[in-house]
Amino acid sequence: MTTADTGRRPKVAAITVGTNESRWIPACLASLLASRTPGLDLTVWYVDNASTDGSTALVRDSFPAVRVIQNDANLGFAQANNVGMRAALDDGADYVFLVNPDTRTPDDLVSSLAAFMEAWPEYGICGPMQYQYTEGDTVTLGKYNDWSSTALRWGEADGFAGDRPTRPSPASLQEGRAPGTLEHAYVQGAAFFVRADVLRSLGLFDRVFHTYYEETDLCRRARWAGWRVALNLNLGIQHFGGGGTGDSPYRRIQMRRNRYYFLATDITWPAPDALSLAWQWLREDLRGRSVGGATTVLRGWVETAAAAWWLLRLAPTIAQRRRAHHQLRAVRPAELTGSAS
Repeated sequence: MTTADTGRRPKVAAITVGTNESRWIPACLASLLASRTPGLDLTVWYVDNASTDGSTALVRDSFPAVRVIQNDANLGFAQANNVGMRAALDDGADYVFLVNPDTRTPDDLVSSLAAFMEAWPEYGICGPMQYQYTEGDTVTLGKYNDWSSTALRWGEADGFAGDRPTRPSPASLQEGRAPGTLEHAYVQGAAFFVRADVLRSLGLFDRVFHTYYEETDLCRRARWAGWRVALNLNLGIQHFGGGGTGDSPYRRIQMRRNRYYFLATDITWPAPDALSLAWQWLREDLRGRSVGGATTVLRGWVETAAAAWWLLRLAPTIAQRRRAHHQLRAVRPAELTGSAS
């Protein structure tokens, strides 16, 4: 199905955030621009996150059709994408497609994602399966990348099923489900297609996350508000993956502290269960053997202390988020009002 089949010309904003990503940007933007079709009103945005490798000049010189936003500082993944999403919403977008720089988009992907959302209005967020990145003039889909393989292995289990196998799935009921979909715990931000109404009613990424878990949080908020969230099994994108942070203190601290923040703001976890899981994580963190990469015991203590101090200072914010999340679960999408923030 394509957007032409729906009889409407939806307005889609494709947004790529880059921080010193000049190696990947040309192929990424070229493939997005090639996605333009008569049945789709597609605008491509590039948000530069204080690059020093000439990325902004590269885009402006080589891709004049791309709209460029230059950040004065590295705002992190969440806030930088929020900058792009606010601009897209102000421009009247019906849908926003967040795409990492290290991706290549098949010509029909954007129109197919838009057509899916047009045909299935109960879905608030969707995304394609991810395939291994290849070079060449044609974007072909060969083997799944590591993220897709992991997503298929876990299926529709809870995001923390590895730690708590008995946790219920966040997926919606089978009744009313679109064919060819998998209601995985979240759609990864590398290829994240979201309805503008979701952003206008629920808000954008929670800026507290900075980097990691922000898309998982928005997916759970959408579900709590009554939207469906799914991967489209018959659609795909190439994604190299791995990110630019590597096995670094930044990555370890960000992932570990954000995981606790995510858990602390999840209103579906009973307090005893949440405390038990947090204690399990803490023991792993102090040993230097947790999410974000392994390190020494000494660094584990130092990095965990940094994450703990950050969380302690966020106590008022955590309380506010929990109140807002409780309110979300009391309404359905058609009843949501408000604007993105």
